[in-house]
Amino acid sequence: MALNIITDSTADLPAHFAENNSVKVVPLNIHIRNEVFRDGIDISNSDYYSLLRREKIFPLTSQPSSGDFLNIYENLQNNDDALVLLISSQLSGTIQSAQLASDMMDNKDIRIEIIDSLSTTTGLAFQVIKACELKKAGKNIDEIKAEIGKIRDQLKIFFVVDDLEYLSRGGRISHISKLIGSILQIKPVLCINKGKIEVFEKIRTRKKAVERIIFELNNYENLQKLAVIHVDALDEALLLHDKIKEFFPGKILINEVGPVIGTHTGPGSLGLVFY
Repeated sequence: MALNIITDSTADLPAHFAENNSVKVVPLNIHIRNEVFRDGIDISNSDYYSLLRREKIFPLTSQPSSGDFLNIYENLQNNDDALVLLISSQLSGTIQSAQLASDMMDNKDIRIEIIDSLSTTTGLAFQVIKACELKKAGKNIDEIKAEIGKIRDQLKIFFVVDDLEYLSRGGRISHISKLIGSILQIKPVLCINKGKIEVFEKIRTRKKAVERIIFELNNYENLQKLAVIHVDALDEALLLHDKIKEFFPGKILINEVGPVIGTHTGPGSLGLVFY
């Protein structure tokens, strides 16, 4: 009997982590004109964001099919366990595809546990990484689920986007909110709360918005993990990293957000993920 850990491509796992830890990653899709690209496989971050900045295109994103999950499930062995950690159900229908595939399984000796991370990008990655650590420590699927639940309850994601157009285009904020933000040059601090993107605080400038994110770290003690996330904004991410070193004695991860989430937040997005 083996424990299998499965996630989706929006986790933006660090390079080679999935391979080194036998994590199976199901890609979401990006639709550009008449082409479909698998997130994290068919197009690099740099090529994709260069395209977004260079051309007036309106990509769409879509969840994996149930068949994508079924292909993985059917390769599991009798009496295997599968822990499936996925992007928030408030942001994508990926969990629906995973559940539909599970319902289609004929082998009832395989246990499949699907968990709504209530998060995405590095927030999801932190849960996957913890699951792998606990697996190596010999914990069973129920013990891992309990620990992941604790992380999920503590996890915080704050970020600022460079252009509200991307969130508006993807239906993540209303057109009126986007229009007001554009007129007033508001750079709101956004957060993911209970799996949904919400406005945390309205700020007038990007500099002050980033400062507000940094200030928020003061409200949390005994941080276990901290990451800087960005969308094609490495220089700003490095500056933010240097500014927050005093808040966290451990290693601070710098992680670039992949094309699916980057499609909705847009190039230049910057934020923090921690618990």
